[in-house]
Amino acid sequence: MIGVNMLDLQSLLVVFILGFLPISEIRGAIPYAVIKAGEDANLMGFYILAGVLANLLIAPVALNILSTVEKIVMSEKFPRLLRNIYLKIVEKALEKASRMEKITLLSLALFVGIPLPVTGAWTGSLIAFLLRVDKKKAMVAISLGVLIASLIVYSAVYLGISILKTIFLL
Repeated sequence: MIGVNMLDLQSLLVVFILGFLPISEIRGAIPYAVIKAGEDANLMGFYILAGVLANLLIAPVALNILSTVEKIVMSEKFPRLLRNIYLKIVEKALEKASRMEKITLLSLALFVGIPLPVTGAWTGSLIAFLLRVDKKKAMVAISLGVLIASLIVYSAVYLGISILKTIFLL
C-alpha cells in the first residue's frame, strides 16, 4: 500500500497534467511517472494510473467542447466570414472521409494508440468530431487507443531502462 508520506502530490499532479495536455499526453506522463517513482513499483503504478486516467478524460471533454464551439460558430451572432471558413473546413473533412468507405472504430483506436506526435486522444477526438462519428462510439475507440498507447509507451520506457541498466551494469 502507498503511504501518504511516500506519495508526492506535486508529482501526482504533474503526471495528471502531462496526461491531459495535448502535447505530452501519455507519451509524457508515463516516462515522468516512471522517473519520479524510481524503484517503487506501487508508487509507479499509482502515478501511471493517474496519467492514464487523465488521458482517458480527454475524449469526453474534447468532444463536448467541440460541440459547444460548433454551436457558437453556427449561431447568427458569430461573424459570417469565420462561420464560412469553419464550414469549408468541415466540408473538406467530410469529403475526404467519404473517399474512405467509412472510418472504422478500429482505425480510430489504432490512430490514437500509436504514440507519435499528433496521434493522441486530442487529435483523435477532433477527427471523430469532424467526421461526425457517434460520440459514444468515438469515446470507446479513443479510450481503447489510449490504453494501447499506454502499453506501448510503458513497454518502451521499461525496455529502455532495462537496456541502459544492462549496458552500464546498474
